[in-house]
Amino acid sequence: MKLNVLPDKDHRKGTSQRLATLDELDDQSVEAAVDRFLQRSGAPRIIMRFFPETGWLWRQWRGTVLEVTWRPAVYMMAVSAIFVVTMTVIEKVSWSLLAIPDPEHRIIRKLRPLENLWSYLLPMATFVNTFFLSQAYGFWLANKGNSRKVQGRVNDISMLLAAHAARDSAGRVTPQAQELLDTCARYIRLFHLTFWAAQVRPSRGDEGPSLSILRTPRGLAALLARGELTPSEHALFADKSFCAETLRHSVVLQWIVARFVDARRAGVVLGGSGMETVFFDKVCLLRATCASITDDAAARMPLSYVHLVQILVDTLIALAPFALYPRLGALTVPLCGVLTVFYRGFLVLSKSFLDPFGNEDTTSENLNVQCLVTETNAGSVRWKDNTKTLPFAVRATTTASLCHRLALCLRGV
Repeated sequence: MKLNVLPDKDHRKGTSQRLATLDELDDQSVEAAVDRFLQRSGAPRIIMRFFPETGWLWRQWRGTVLEVTWRPAVYMMAVSAIFVVTMTVIEKVSWSLLAIPDPEHRIIRKLRPLENLWSYLLPMATFVNTFFLSQAYGFWLANKGNSRKVQGRVNDISMLLAAHAARDSAGRVTPQAQELLDTCARYIRLFHLTFWAAQVRPSRGDEGPSLSILRTPRGLAALLARGELTPSEHALFADKSFCAETLRHSVVLQWIVARFVDARRAGVVLGGSGMETVFFDKVCLLRATCASITDDAAARMPLSYVHLVQILVDTLIALAPFALYPRLGALTVPLCGVLTVFYRGFLVLSKSFLDPFGNEDTTSENLNVQCLVTETNAGSVRWKDNTKTLPFAVRATTTASLCHRLALCLRGV
């Protein structure tokens, strides 16, 4: 699918400015995007797939560091080639093109201090760059893990509600319990959609309109039209004084808890205090995991650290054509390209790991939010549908049994 590439002038725009670009979408594009976010099958892969065969890996281009480093590599090779030609033609050096330069030549002697400086920078840049990559990869792994934990907790909630829903003697869910399960399944989809809509923004890596369209009035109207929002819920979300658009998922989570508490009182959800404790534990873990994703994105890496690594790598690469010439002569040209690919590649890869959802316009190593959304949409109905009817008889939930259970609870049994 063709990427929805932002114009170059939009790359450094803030979130509010990027969201404003969604107003330019036509109604058909918005409707198609919302349908895509509500689908329950055909989930794409969470990340780009790879095969471990050497030949296959060597043939890859898209999604690799070569795709983003070939231009600076060619540029540094051109700089090095110009310097070599200058030494050969203008200075009329005595050595051949591929020979080692004469160490007694006046320019070579002047380049010796620069060569020594570069030799000091090389191990420092190697260590700092590789350590920076390991830290960035750890950040990426943490976000991947937290994203899957969010899915796990909402599936836990769905499973607990489906397993403890009131049933008749034939094992079928009662109408009141079915209404609860349907509502909570819709709330779980709404929670997950509003959470990720608050975490992402339009960027170059989007395949179609961004999920953040659901933060806008047009997105909310589309959810209302599809029954994912009721008129009263839509009115609350449309009221900006009710809650911030990035905190709507917290409101939906409270709705789930409130419905659970009310269902427990009405006997629509069964189970003792242990089940209630587990349910609230899962809800609190879900809230904490979502908060961790938001907090990590707000403080992913100190500016001074990233700034230092950028300057160190750029300095090493920029000095390479002149520092390596006394040692290698014309062979400096290909070596500058190799150095740029690896050192700049490490840095680009690190910065892409620090942008796991592509909000800063990285187009590789991004976690596919569409995959998370589609899988969670499917999971929201899986548990209630799979246990709508049980293959064995169960004890029917009666008023007498509920009163007996309530009496035991009051006596602390």
